[in-house]
Amino acid sequence: MSALRTSYSISPEILLRFNEVVPANERSRTIQNLIENVLIEKEKALEIIAEEFSTHPDFKQAREDSMLWDATNSDGLEDTLI
Repeated sequence: MSALRTSYSISPEILLRFNEVVPANERSRTIQNLIENVLIEKEKALEIIAEEFSTHPDFKQAREDSMLWDATNSDGLEDTLI
């Protein structure tokens, strides 16, 4: 997969420190690893929330309402002009 270029605003002090510590040939890979780690953590948090919603008894009514909405949403009325 080819790489994409982008730009982000980073405080000068942090960027200077980063450039001093991380060799030029490792910077892109280091940034990519940091982004991947953040994505993994954020996705884990969302998975925990989704799991809790789908299993916790406090959300039973919301799940039932959601199933009713899904059934209504696909009942064929979307093709009807009112």
